[in-house]
Amino acid sequence: MLKLPELKIEPASEGELELSGELSAGEFESFRAPALKTLGQAIKLDGFRPGHVPAEVLTQQVGEGKILQEMAEQALAELYPLILTERQIAALGRPEVTITKLAPGNPLGFKFKTAVMPEVKLGDYQTIAKKLNSADNTQAGAIEIKDEAVMKVLEDLRKSRETASHASHSHHEHAEGEKGDTPEDSPLGAAQGESSGSVKLELNDDFAKSLGQFETLEELKAKIKSNLETEEQLKQKDKKRVAIIEEVIKNSDLKIAAILVENEKEKMLAEMEGQIGQMGLKFDDYLSHLKKTRDDLKAGWDQEARQRVAFGLVLNEIAAREKIEAPAEELKNEVDYLKLQYKDIAEERLRQYAAGLIVNEKVFNY
Repeated sequence: MLKLPELKIEPASEGELELSGELSAGEFESFRAPALKTLGQAIKLDGFRPGHVPAEVLTQQVGEGKILQEMAEQALAELYPLILTERQIAALGRPEVTITKLAPGNPLGFKFKTAVMPEVKLGDYQTIAKKLNSADNTQAGAIEIKDEAVMKVLEDLRKSRETASHASHSHHEHAEGEKGDTPEDSPLGAAQGESSGSVKLELNDDFAKSLGQFETLEELKAKIKSNLETEEQLKQKDKKRVAIIEEVIKNSDLKIAAILVENEKEKMLAEMEGQIGQMGLKFDDYLSHLKKTRDDLKAGWDQEARQRVAFGLVLNEIAAREKIEAPAEELKNEVDYLKLQYKDIAEERLRQYAAGLIVNEKVFNY
């Protein structure tokens, strides 16, 4: 095992560290034999089987510089994870590697530049939450759902039922061969504003009963109003939560590495592609319609992606400080529920997603 060399660790750009040092000449030289073996397996020379070329012949063929380069690559590939483990550095992605010294009989000089999980210095999130919750409770009034909103839902429901009824009726007629053979018999041949073959549904008790769980139209209206109130309550709840986290972010010290933002953009792109697919559309066709590429979309998501990363970092840090976790039973139930909706996604990914949902909810309720 390599002996860890002396290191100089300095902050680089936002969310990145620069690790520099030298591997001793003796340690570096120990990689000559494996480097020669690797190069020997790749070269073809008349009279020698692959992997059986003598070191002297191989050195003459590829040159000392090529051998030193291979030695350096193997040495740094072994050294980098050792540095991360020994110094407890939570690195993200692949490092940028620079060889600063490379010569026979000398130490190997190196420099690693790597993105790291940022240290989150939280503001006083408990005080911020209490302050905003108090202000919200003072300003909050009763949720008022106007009759116009209820009627709009009723009208939309009536139209959708009419469309379904008309489609079923039209299909039946065509199947029997009774109508639809001439323009006059077709719905397309009807006068504008008419609906040939459709049934005009009235908003009355019979309409409410047709939905299967209501006896009167007033019961249906009451249920719609209740649902709209619940929906509005959830909107206000989410709005308050976003305001609290945004204020915590403003009062916290976050150094977000570029790679985290790029990774979040990839998640956003995957989410969009999934949503478009659920609509029965091809994502490439959707992009063609927008006259944009995937890179064009991601280029416009800088601020949103950075904000999403910041939200996640803050929520994770609060959960860690308060030792908030997802109980096994709740996690199992949530995963089982998600499986019904997302049948093509691996269970481990669903488990991670479910754990995040549960923990975040508990953070907000803390």
